[in-house]
Amino acid sequence: MVFNVKDFRQINTGFCFLDETGLLHSSGDKFFALGLLKCKEPEKIYNRIRKLRNRYNYNEEIKWSKLNSSIRFSIAREMFNIFLSEDIKFNCIILDKSKLDFNGYFQGDLYKVYTSFSVALMKLVIGPVPSEVLIVLADNYFAPRGKDMERKMKVFTNDHYKDFVVAGVCQIDSMSSDILQMTDLILGAILYDLKKIEGLVAVAPGVAGNFKRKFLNFLYQKLKVNKSFFIRDGYPTRNYILSGDKLRATIFDCSRSRTEKFKK
Repeated sequence: MVFNVKDFRQINTGFCFLDETGLLHSSGDKFFALGLLKCKEPEKIYNRIRKLRNRYNYNEEIKWSKLNSSIRFSIAREMFNIFLSEDIKFNCIILDKSKLDFNGYFQGDLYKVYTSFSVALMKLVIGPVPSEVLIVLADNYFAPRGKDMERKMKVFTNDHYKDFVVAGVCQIDSMSSDILQMTDLILGAILYDLKKIEGLVAVAPGVAGNFKRKFLNFLYQKLKVNKSFFIRDGYPTRNYILSGDKLRATIFDCSRSRTEKFKK
């Protein structure tokens, strides 16, 4: 993507909203996932969600973990309809921590794990040949003092492509971003689906679980998914792709990586 300053009108740009779910440091979480929502005109999406909030007179944060009431379910459902109707794409990568050797390759540095797989996800979204310059807004994530996660994500991605692909990365509070909240909802539902087929979801999880299952069934209906995102023709699959790459979910498989470095 070589361009001249005079060609600024020809430069394609996009915004990426990066979120995570699960805890890398917790043995209680089998999975950790990163999700990225990419759009060209976030202002249009913000405007539609603002009108949605006004209609429901609702100003609280919309999160998968807080999907525990009728009003939150209704707003979440309408937010997903906005996702389907706008020029937005969602991509996520899911890590099965029981199959990855964080200590061996990352020296137990979970900050490196987060940064490395965030870059891997960005490369999945960008593809082999970059076509636009991206600005990445990421949900706040802990980084040790002296570590510059944002700069590394930008530098590592641009170095990979040998091009100016990522203009900048900035962490923000998800409470201030409806699009990050949309990312959280979709990511949470997809990971919940995987946990369900893995037998990690309680049979009677209470009110919150009821609304989560209801929202997941709503996604199944809208996307014409039968049983699970990760079952195809009756067999387990590590990939779900909605036509046109509108929505894509990938379970990271270290055996398919170019190197064996992630294996236990």
